[in-house]
Parts: sequence; structure tokens; C-alpha cells
Amino acid sequence: MANTPENKQLENAVAPVVAFNKLVIKNAEEAFKMQIASLQTYTKMSLENLNAGLDVRDPDEFKAYAEKQKDMAKEFTDQMAADAKAFGELNARFLEEARTLTEASIKAAAETDEDA
Repeated sequence: MANTPENKQLENAVAPVVAFNKLVIKNAEEAFKMQIASLQTYTKMSLENLNAGLDVRDPDEFKAYAEKQKDMAKEFTDQMAADAKAFGELNARFLEEARTLTEASIKAAAETDEDA
């Protein structure tokens, strides 16, 4: 593409949209990775618990298994809280980056208008 004033003007006009889309994609990718990691963690915890239940052979083992369910519930709750916190932090970073990007775009547009 030739570096004409029209092309430069178009490039400047779409640059904020491209930058925002890159930000969205970056954050979506990070969120997907976090979700996959969470799913793997919950799956592992669940399967370990189910397998432990399959190993129960007598009333004493059943009692011990049942008592461990409180610990398992706490472990799940703690993991969910950690995941929620991590997603909240990701969201806060995204909002801050989007705000910064928007402010820079507005400033650049204002400077372009002044130059015109």
C-alpha cells in the first residue's frame, strides 16, 4: 500500500479500533487459559475424590471418607474464591488498559483535529 496522505489518514482512523481489538483478544486468550486451568484443577479434585470413594470397603473407611468431604468442600470453595479473585484482577487490568487506550485515542484525535 502506498504511503499516501489518504492511507495515513485511514490508518490513523482505524488504529484505535485495531488496538482495542488486540487488547480484547489478548484478554480473551488469558481468560480462556485461566478457565482451562480451573477446569483441570476441578476435574482432578473431583476424580481424586470419586476414586477415594470407590476405595471404601467398610464402615470405618466410609466414616473417614464422609468426614473428608468437609475438607473437600473447603478446598473447592477456596479454589473458587481464588479463581474469582484472579478473574476479577484480569477484568480490572482490562478495564484499566481499555481506559488508557481510550484516553490516548481521544488525545490523538484531538491533536489530529488541531493539526487539520
